[in-house]
Amino acid sequence: MLNITSANTNDDLQAICEQMQPEAWGKDNEMTSYRPDKLKKYLESENTLLLLAKDGEKIVGAVLCYILPHPAGEDTLYVHEFDTHPDYRRQGIGTKMIHELQKIAKEKGLSEAWLATETDNIAANSFYKSLYPTETEPSVTYAYKIK
Repeated sequence: MLNITSANTNDDLQAICEQMQPEAWGKDNEMTSYRPDKLKKYLESENTLLLLAKDGEKIVGAVLCYILPHPAGEDTLYVHEFDTHPDYRRQGIGTKMIHELQKIAKEKGLSEAWLATETDNIAANSFYKSLYPTETEPSVTYAYKIK
């Protein structure tokens, strides 16, 4: 039975991290390795959220988000990572996670949730478009290495 919950510091963070490893999700997956100490620190912030979709005790989906406060008052939810285990894709889990995110964002009074993905990630783009978002203008992303 599928269950979607928000992770918190009272959870077994070691067990969560053991399941959130690239080798557990397949070599072609872009899953990021999670570390218990970093996950604990992440979950201690009031502006973070980790949703987990579970089939029993097995993590089959994850959404890592940040609430981005803005001094103008229009706080938003930024989805940093979104993934469904390869064995569980195309079963509605991603849609359920997005709907749960929307519910949480509404409860927190956020004005919108947003995410980005690579233009060549056809599966992700197809999935996200199927949920009828407001598509933004094409943009360029810059990253600066901190030295």
